[in-house]
Amino acid sequence: MNTSMITSSVTMGQLQQQLDTISNNLANADRTGYKRREHSFSDLLAQQVNNQSAQQYEGGRLTPLGIRVGSGAKIAQTALRMEQGSIQQTERSLDFALTDRETFFPVQGEEGEVLYTRDGAFYLSPDPANPDQQVIVRGDGNELLSGEGTPFVVPAGTRDFQLTNEGMMEAVLANGESVNIGELELARITKPQLLEGAGGSMFTLPDLAALDIEAENVIELVAGNEAQVQQHALEQSNVDFSKEFADMLNAQRAYSFNARSVSQGDQMMGLINNLR
Repeated sequence: MNTSMITSSVTMGQLQQQLDTISNNLANADRTGYKRREHSFSDLLAQQVNNQSAQQYEGGRLTPLGIRVGSGAKIAQTALRMEQGSIQQTERSLDFALTDRETFFPVQGEEGEVLYTRDGAFYLSPDPANPDQQVIVRGDGNELLSGEGTPFVVPAGTRDFQLTNEGMMEAVLANGESVNIGELELARITKPQLLEGAGGSMFTLPDLAALDIEAENVIELVAGNEAQVQQHALEQSNVDFSKEFADMLNAQRAYSFNARSVSQGDQMMGLINNLR
């Protein structure tokens, strides 16, 4: 396989990954709280090929000797874009939209780990430990965690919820009485590029100790007050259809160009093999 075919085939593999990411962004464009990802490319190492002698062009050559041959391009970074999505009013008391681009709702995963999400659509589910109580969960069943790191326990007969200006969650009972059920605490992640996808609009943090990173330099717990959270609303995804389609067309054109380069290289090698 000649150099042009190697360069093109390597680049095609990286362009396929970009197309996969764009497809994932478009597929999740209607998912509440979804944050799009974006690729950036860089050149691979180049090789200096000195196949011409200086004596051959002595006195007449003005350009440097040799040929600089590249090895294609690679994906340098897959960045998580944290631009704020549009806010849509829903009038549901368990719908919350985050207005700070660095904050997340902490929820409990299936194995007890803490996950983070921007999806603020929550529901009531029976408490397995007490049939007379309920807990606040996401649509997938993951429980929303309070400031104490435990799920919100909701009394039976609750008909509404109210988030105070200080970030306290209150359950409004059928008789009109308000009961404090805990503090809505948010996780502010100052280095969102460390977040790893956990499915849908869910994220998890890696083992920071293994990366020699202090946890306090990455995550901070803040109160979900009115400056951070808007009740009766949801944040939509930040996927821009026009940009994603433009990026997809550019990636497809680049992929087609490199595929044609592979085809032409194969034809050239066929001509050489058929020489008599």
